[in-house]
Parts: sequence; structure tokens; C-alpha cells
Amino acid sequence: MPKHEGKIELHAHTTASDGCLTPQDLVRFADESGIKHLALTDHDSTAGLALAREYCANSSVEIITGIELSSMQLDREIHLLGYFFDEHNQTLQNKLQELVADRSSRAERMIRKFNSLGYPLGFDEVKKKAGPNGLLGRPHVALVLVEHGIVNSINEAFDKFLNPGRPGYVPRLKLSPAEAIQLIKTSGGIPVLAHPGVDFSPSMLPDCLDAGLMGIECYHPKHTPLQTEIYLEIAQRHNLIITGGSDFHGYEREDWKYFGSLTPVEALLQLKRFRKRLG
Repeated sequence: MPKHEGKIELHAHTTASDGCLTPQDLVRFADESGIKHLALTDHDSTAGLALAREYCANSSVEIITGIELSSMQLDREIHLLGYFFDEHNQTLQNKLQELVADRSSRAERMIRKFNSLGYPLGFDEVKKKAGPNGLLGRPHVALVLVEHGIVNSINEAFDKFLNPGRPGYVPRLKLSPAEAIQLIKTSGGIPVLAHPGVDFSPSMLPDCLDAGLMGIECYHPKHTPLQTEIYLEIAQRHNLIITGGSDFHGYEREDWKYFGSLTPVEALLQLKRFRKRLG
């Protein structure tokens, strides 16, 4: 267990992508949980940041600019977290618009796949789960699968249908890890490899380092103790920022259990030091 004071959360999602809480409700929950520094890291979206900051006027929570970008390499989906970037950077926003359009198309293709397998899922059901402002993603498809009784949980939906290589998986717009890292850096941010223990091979690390990777999320609910040790050693060997986060979405009991408990205090200090160096 990393050293922490229960006051920092560097990986959390809202209804602006595939979380179950609105940005305002997430800030409220963070405030009630004693969290002082909260990074909104919605998938391919910065839409929740302004709403969260607006609500922060009534709380003691400080919002950290964040995002989670998905990329593909060697048929693996690799996620990159970005912190302290300029959310109004036009290059970034142009790419996010492309990714949003691809998400909708991808969800439709997933539904057609399920229909061809004999499962009566509807695209409107998935859109309803995402809400009027949310970005369509695999968790929304998973929720519909649970609702239909096809699986018992979101985790089962991913394991059985939605992970790469499974019958309901559809590849997304191909952004390489290097491109995702450069997109974060171009907008003045700090790129951090998200949950490497989930679907990342250390053989991919040199390309990420060459592209300018600055940190690794070593602490994550899905990491085994051995994986945590491996990535701590890698981060220390390459002088990378060591971060952690709950990856909060709010749909599973574990999300609420880990919220605010996996981010080392040193992670925020390191991020802020790197931010000063970047100017």
C-alpha cells in the first residue's frame, strides 16, 4: 500500500465519458471523502472540467486538469493519462473531436456484432446509458449486457465480450502511444502510462520513453502486488513519476472502496515539480 493521506485522487471518470457520477457529484463525493486534490481523467474528453471547477467554489476540492487517451500498439489497447495540460489547446481539441466521432461509430458496430451473435441489444439503449453529454464507450455496452441478463457484471462483460480478441470487441481509431504522448506534451501536459498491469508489455516501454513518457501509474486496483513491484522498479530505473489512482467509474463496488486511497502524496508533488520545469 502506497504512502498517502487519503487526500489525492489522480484517476477518476464522470458522465462526461463513462463514469456514473456527474462532474458536480464527483466533486461532492470527493469533498465528503476528504479528498483535496482531484484529477478528472475522462476518456478523450475535457468537457467535465469546467463543470467540476464551477462546483468547487462550494467545496475544498482542487481540480487537476486531466484526461485519459486510448491508443493501440501490437493489438493492445494502451491508455495514457495527461495532467496539467492546456485544455483549450486547439490541436488537442481537434483530435478529441475525431475521437468522439469514432466512439459513436464504434458503438454502432459493436451493437451490430452483438445482434449478429443473436443478442437483442439496441444502439438507443447504449446511448441512454451514456446520457445526453457522455461519450459512448464499452462500459455503456457492458451496462446494457448486464441489464439484459447476458452477464452478471461489467467485469464479466469485458472478460467475455468486450476486451480485445473477444467476440464483441471492435477496434477504435488508431492513435499510437507515441501520438497520445505527443498530444499531451504538445498541449503542455505531463503524460503518464495508465494501469500498465492491465494490458501493457514492458517491451513497449522504449517507444513510450522515446516519445517522452514522464510517469507510470504503478498503483491501481487491478494490479497484483508483483505487477506493482515491477512497475515501481521500472519507474525508479527510468526516473519516471510514480503515480496511482482508483480509476473510479462508480459502477462497481470496488470503485467506491478504492476512491482516494491509491495515490501517493509524492505523486502530486512530483507532477507539480515537472509542471514548473515545463513552464
